Amino acid sequence: MNSHVLYLALGTYRVRATREQVKELASSGSRVSLVVLDAPEWREALEELGRLDGVEVVRVAPDRNGTAWGSAKKLAAARSGPFAEADTIVAGDAQALPVAWIAKRRRPGVALVLEPHGAGRVVEPSDLAVLTPWYPSPNNPYAGSFVQAATAAVAGNYDRVTVFHTEDWTGRASAPLNDAIRVTADRLRERGALGHVVDADEATVVRVPVPLIGRRNYAPWVEAQVKALRSALPGGRIEAPVVHAHTGIYGGVLATRLARPDARVVVTEHSSFLDRVFSQAPAAELYEQVLERADAFACVSAALREQVVKRFPRYADKVGVVPNPVPLDRFTPGPERSLELLRWLYLGRLVQPKGVKELLEAFALVAAEEPRATLTMVGHGPAEEELRARGAQLGLGERFRILPPVAPEAVGPLMHEYDLLVHASKRETFGMTVVEAIASGLPVLATRSGGPQETLAGVETLAGALMDVSDDPRVIVDAYRGLRARAGDLDLPAAREALEGRVGREAVGKQLVEVYGGALPPVPDPVDAGGRRGGRRRGAGGRRGRRAGRGGTRPPSGRARRARRRAGADPGQAAADRRLRQPPRREGRRGHPRHRPVAGPVADPGPRPGRARRRHRGRRAEAAHPARRAVPRLPRAPRRTAAGTAARREEPRGDRPGAGRRDRAAGPHEGRQRLPQEGLQPRLPGGQAAAVRPHRQAAGASGAAPGPGGHRVRQRHQLDGDGLEVGQVPPAPEGDGEPGPHRVRPRVTDR
Repeated sequence: MNSHVLYLALGTYRVRATREQVKELASSGSRVSLVVLDAPEWREALEELGRLDGVEVVRVAPDRNGTAWGSAKKLAAARSGPFAEADTIVAGDAQALPVAWIAKRRRPGVALVLEPHGAGRVVEPSDLAVLTPWYPSPNNPYAGSFVQAATAAVAGNYDRVTVFHTEDWTGRASAPLNDAIRVTADRLRERGALGHVVDADEATVVRVPVPLIGRRNYAPWVEAQVKALRSALPGGRIEAPVVHAHTGIYGGVLATRLARPDARVVVTEHSSFLDRVFSQAPAAELYEQVLERADAFACVSAALREQVVKRFPRYADKVGVVPNPVPLDRFTPGPERSLELLRWLYLGRLVQPKGVKELLEAFALVAAEEPRATLTMVGHGPAEEELRARGAQLGLGERFRILPPVAPEAVGPLMHEYDLLVHASKRETFGMTVVEAIASGLPVLATRSGGPQETLAGVETLAGALMDVSDDPRVIVDAYRGLRARAGDLDLPAAREALEGRVGREAVGKQLVEVYGGALPPVPDPVDAGGRRGGRRRGAGGRRGRRAGRGGTRPPSGRARRARRRAGADPGQAAADRRLRQPPRREGRRGHPRHRPVAGPVADPGPRPGRARRRHRGRRAEAAHPARRAVPRLPRAPRRTAAGTAARREEPRGDRPGAGRRDRAAGPHEGRQRLPQEGLQPRLPGGQAAAVRPHRQAAGASGAAPGPGGHRVRQRHQLDGDGLEVGQVPPAPEGDGEPGPHRVRPRVTDR
């Protein structure tokens, strides 16, 4: 035996990682003691691990809160047992961190790590750094395969590529245990013990665990990731000239905080939950900071770009579209399939946004007519148990089954066993599974959920069919029947060839390298309901699929306008640009020339008809109401001029005409009248009148005297029976409500 490793797992979130890592440790010849929470989620994994040589399983009973913190602490404090004999302690999840820390303090010679491999290696500088919250890992070997494919597509252009994967460690914990996890995570960050460096075929991968129990709000979640990744970096900064961050929240925030100031930051957005991000003000503010810092911002579909630009229109110039690369060479067409399309396959997460419930209900309708039809769902998720129960309730029996997820390299052979891939997602940012199915020669039936309709634009009738997003299972049934009727007309090889030029690894890798070098991601024309594009991409030399400006001329882009300003274009050209950006005017109801489309110089159209109608409406109202006719219409005061304003400033304040406030008791058409000044002055004890607007004046200035607070109060006109004269505001007695140097609203009295 090489060593004695104690693997501690007191939660249920990292079951898969624990099973794989314990199997690897046992195969290397190490003696392993697995201390694990006694929970139903562990039953299958423990049965497999219990049969391995050199693996001892110790179950810890949970307390009334469902956690094993108290029992595990007693086990760690014992003088004998697995903790006393271990050379290395692996804290396999967030709930195990406090107990592992206690064991480390009691036995300082024991090594404490969070991963069995990769601890102790220093993160080195690289030519390209990739930041992502999703990447294949022992706990989820299928997550982030699109990020892995994008990294592999560009890895050949750089000598050193490093992937920083911030992996969340979450789960259920009581309030005391949650506090202990937070404190332990802080101590591990201080020691730089969170980063683990491992080697992969496409890059060097730095896995950074982020212990985080509560994940309700995105902003504190992201801050925890920033702290964890910073502690894993030798200088607290990512040493790379190019940083590619996946998702604005979270990878984009990490790049904004930790990338070098001179680094080129490229962000790719994949998320289908941007509505939730934008609904939280702190998270939306972080997202805007990412857009401000990013040199280029790419979305994997035009629908996703539209969502980002609609929320942050000022950054539209730097937001484009670069699809996910799909390694199509990994997939080969399978054997000849039945044209009846009876063997259905769903591949993905078992969550309601994927439309899995509607898919099951639709299959039940088809199965009632086709006894040989089957449905297989491959994946896992919170809806799994509900789907199993509903399948039993519908009496489908063995015709409906749910299989666990498979590795990416096993997806192609799996698809060879079925006749049709059905993808009923409500919203999809890309839809990689659809592309993989076509590459495997499997027809597809997918919803127009964003990504699939863009990816299959022009080839949807060759590869299968698209259907509308709906909660009605009959929509899926009708689309299936239509596809089955023309199954013999499909041409999947032609569809695959078209997709190779769009989303193939070489095509997308070339685009990414150009963006890394300084180009902006292209902006494709929008896709209509039928999946057709309206024109060519930005920079292709043609019109975009939108309405042209006046006279059929295309408005200049933002970059063109800025280039003209830098070149010293005349102001008249700028005005012409503004006119071109305006939408064409439509003819009004009355056919007024102002509402007609105009090409060339705009003539004076005369008064607007709207103003004439308003004046006419006002005269009719006066004629209809005698009370309004009885009130004389006063002439409007003349407009002030610069000379009149200057002359007005020279007049004494008390002698200005109209200086008094409006008498609220007067009629509505009396105009501005001057009121008796006694009604505007709040009285102080002793009969003195206070200043209406006392102002602070600089100490020592002319006409100023010390006020009650030591500052100087500007002299004021004070009431002296018959008129106004310049005097000084006397200080108020202590405790009396002297207004001080701030403004006081005078009270109108009826004196």
